[in-house]
Amino acid sequence: MSNTDRTLRWGSTILAIGASGIMAAPIAILSRRPDPTTTVGRHVWAGALALLSLSILEILIALYPLRKGEKWAFAAASVPFVGVGLPVLIMDAVYVDRESMLGALAPQILGLGVGLIGLALLARVIFAKHS
Repeated sequence: MSNTDRTLRWGSTILAIGASGIMAAPIAILSRRPDPTTTVGRHVWAGALALLSLSILEILIALYPLRKGEKWAFAAASVPFVGVGLPVLIMDAVYVDRESMLGALAPQILGLGVGLIGLALLARVIFAKHS
């Protein structure tokens, strides 16, 4: 196994682990059993299910096309972190009450941090200039 293949394998595995850490937020939201008979409850369910689906999609992208070094997959894997992960983290940091803050932010920070390490490893290989 070449260094490139090894780095792709490590980076994609680390990214998948980070994406699975992001699943903690929707699981925590749904564990409170929001009332689907209310408008807010339905929106909470929809948002949590969307985050859960996005995490699963991120894991699949990491484990299959990114492991092969496909450039399009790097862009597809970066969008959820930048477009969803960071804004949700910022909103939670601003609006979650102090008692719940550590439980809400720790898994997100850990998941995003681990995922970004995976993306950095993948970027190093996928976008390396070949001589």
